Amino acid sequence: MPKGLSLYKIESDHRSSLYYDQYEWCVTFNIAEANCLRNLDQKQFEQALRNAKRWRQEIVSYAQLPSERWTDAKEQDLRLARDCLLAETEPFKTVVSYNTVCIYTNHLVLANHLETYGFKLPLVRQARLTKPANVVQLRESQYAYRTYFRERRINLEQRNMLANFLNSRRDTLRVSTALDNWVNSKFIGYVRNHSYSRAHYFVDHDHPNEGTMLSLVMPGIVRKTMPIQTTK
Repeated sequence: MPKGLSLYKIESDHRSSLYYDQYEWCVTFNIAEANCLRNLDQKQFEQALRNAKRWRQEIVSYAQLPSERWTDAKEQDLRLARDCLLAETEPFKTVVSYNTVCIYTNHLVLANHLETYGFKLPLVRQARLTKPANVVQLRESQYAYRTYFRERRINLEQRNMLANFLNSRRDTLRVSTALDNWVNSKFIGYVRNHSYSRAHYFVDHDHPNEGTMLSLVMPGIVRKTMPIQTTK
């Protein structure tokens, strides 16, 4: 057991497969301007920093939000996080959502390294393969299928088109809360992060072809459709 394991909150995540079909652990930490860590390449990282600084300056100037000001401390934290991840020798996958970074890995020592660099880890999840594959298990549901979205870049016009489609089919779809908040701009956090759909967004439905309908509206948005199995 890696040294320092007891310092984190460990949560068992009962699943039908490993994360992204290959990773046992998900290490989560929060950091301002996490979007800058999407790509660790030096050139792209520096460009992301410049874009973040410019965006912060615009917020402070036009929205009169001094708390949103760019600081040297924010930049230092981002550089430290990048250094830590670049030093990792085992394969891992980085997923960024607003100011949260999830690192998927089979090398839990990476969590120790992040703590050594001064990052607090609110949650470390371990995939436990206790559920049947290719099935969504729920205690109860009125629907027969669940369709998950793919994480991809989406412009504002596409997002509005998707919102119109989902809102027009409320009688046949159950839209997940996170997806509903994002696509309809219900919270400012989602407005700022409107450019990316997320892999945890989903819709529940009765007809198996609803996923096909979604793909026609926005090609490439559907990740997978699975039957729902009630366990109650």
